[in-house]
Amino acid sequence: MTFERLEQIDRGYVEADLLPTEDRKKVLLALSNLFPDSKFKEDGHRLIGEAGLSRFKELLEKEEIRAAIEAALDDNLAGETSFLDLNKTAALAVRVAIDESSPLGKIRLQVPWKKA
Repeated sequence: MTFERLEQIDRGYVEADLLPTEDRKKVLLALSNLFPDSKFKEDGHRLIGEAGLSRFKELLEKEEIRAAIEAALDDNLAGETSFLDLNKTAALAVRVAIDESSPLGKIRLQVPWKKA
């Protein structure tokens, strides 16, 4: 897989857990830090929406974490879609981090994807 393939993807589908103990505004801020040109709606205990990926990809470059993101996209491939589980606390701090079972829930990004 190459980063150029991710560069060709403009939009993805995003859903974020919204736990009863969380401040909805903080979760929306975390989402807007990664996907500022997107709108989200509440669906039960989740916020969902279609997201532009330009800011997300800028953060990948800035944080130099392309290799980890590339590997995760290939590892999480199902059909022609792949997903990343992202940490909400990191997103609140305008950082991208893969979530490995945070008790605070996650942000899931799904994108169209084909393994190289």
